[in-house]
Amino acid sequence: MKNNPQDRFIRNLLAVLGLSWIAFPAQAVTVISSGHVDVFEVEYEQDGTNRPTLHLGVHTDTTHFEPADVILEVGAAALTSTAGLSLDLVNLLGESAYILPVDLEVAAGLGLLEAGVGRAGFPDSGALTFSMVAAGSANPGNFALFTSSSSIRLSTLGSSVGSSSFSTVSSHLHYNWGFSALGTYTFDLKATYTDANFGLLESSTETYTFNVIPEPSSGGLFLAGMTVFAAARRRIRRLV
Repeated sequence: MKNNPQDRFIRNLLAVLGLSWIAFPAQAVTVISSGHVDVFEVEYEQDGTNRPTLHLGVHTDTTHFEPADVILEVGAAALTSTAGLSLDLVNLLGESAYILPVDLEVAAGLGLLEAGVGRAGFPDSGALTFSMVAAGSANPGNFALFTSSSSIRLSTLGSSVGSSSFSTVSSHLHYNWGFSALGTYTFDLKATYTDANFGLLESSTETYTFNVIPEPSSGGLFLAGMTVFAAARRRIRRLV
């Protein structure tokens, strides 16, 4: 990377804030932090001349994304007690965890993702299976996808896969998405379906990224803002 004045300024500003330089990829990444989104949506695609394919993606009410192009953000409002959940979930997530509610109105009221699972374009209601292939080696904690009755659908223990697959015949449904700690989680997922005419179909394996973020303190925001203001002011003076 060329070490131009703009880069040096950004590096110095990040150093003042105690942050590191990040080499961002050329392709833009969209952060989704609220609203309705089918995190796992599978589309059955057929043009009439070739074998059908399964396309696993992320779908909001208005746009479709490739999983690798999205960061799904879980806000601090998701932090809640796990009291009342099954012992398996409490052991997995701890006494408190960051959980996206299964209830859409509750999630919307908290400003959180209304995260679901969906399918589109299928010729019948045959079972669609989601399988977790791998979990990120740097995952900061455990993850669980579970129903309102505490039945676990998918789970990870840090970088190890726990509950690895589940099947559904529903066209659209919602689960609780639980994370035991702050930080960035990744895992690889694929979908499979048995077509009446073409046999077993399998999607490409896709990588999903969730970022569980803390609530910034007012003092921290003020300090960061003042630091940025001071640094920018010094740079303006040098350019005048």
